Amino acid sequence: MKRNNSGKSTEKSTEKYSDYVYGVHAALEVLQAKRRKVSMVYTTKIPVKSWGQIEALLPKHIQIQYVGRDVLDNMSGTTEHQGIVLFVSPFPFEKTMFEAKKYPFIVVLDGVQDVRNLGAIMRSAYCTGVDGIVLCSKNSAPLTAAAIKSSAGLSEHARIFVAPSMGFVMQELKNRGYGIYLATLGAGENAATIEFKHPAALVIGSEESGISKEVLKCGTRILLPQRRPDISYNASVAAGILMFLMGNQFNKIS
Repeated sequence: MKRNNSGKSTEKSTEKYSDYVYGVHAALEVLQAKRRKVSMVYTTKIPVKSWGQIEALLPKHIQIQYVGRDVLDNMSGTTEHQGIVLFVSPFPFEKTMFEAKKYPFIVVLDGVQDVRNLGAIMRSAYCTGVDGIVLCSKNSAPLTAAAIKSSAGLSEHARIFVAPSMGFVMQELKNRGYGIYLATLGAGENAATIEFKHPAALVIGSEESGISKEVLKCGTRILLPQRRPDISYNASVAAGILMFLMGNQFNKIS
């Protein structure tokens, strides 16, 4: 393995790669998923947590650059990199909308804005056996390095389709025979007792305004019981609970 202690720029060797991830769990999951090529690893001279596991998974030809934490701060734009940054090829998004037979349990995010909420939802999606995730190209948080770290790297295993609009998504879900379930407040069926139709699509709305008006007409409204009507769960927490209830009912969780 080639190693370089200088910390000099390596733009030529990384220019064909347009993405990066940071954080120990993100690094491990990128390497374990084997869906993205790694071009360069930047880390500190003092070994980071789980470095032995990370190094064992690295292809032999990958260069490792040992740099100061300030260099990693500048690369990642955060101090939360945990001492490691990987330059990788772009995420392999799905090219077409999911088919119900192959992906019978999917989650649709309608305007989730916070990348940490996005990451947390993806983490729960992996844990609860979700087959696919649909994002919208408009008014939604993108899959950034911060989102990937917030997912503990588990987004690296996800099948993700980025749709042009929510209208497109709803029409495609209906055409493919999905039962559409809308996570709402105030009115709806109790998610703890409802029998979900399979295949199913769970729609999670934005943190501020919830599910958009045009989408509210497109499926069955479900809600989580809560202590008072004037409070609500965090979007990622509600999503996690709902995905658990559905995944458990669909025998996705062992």
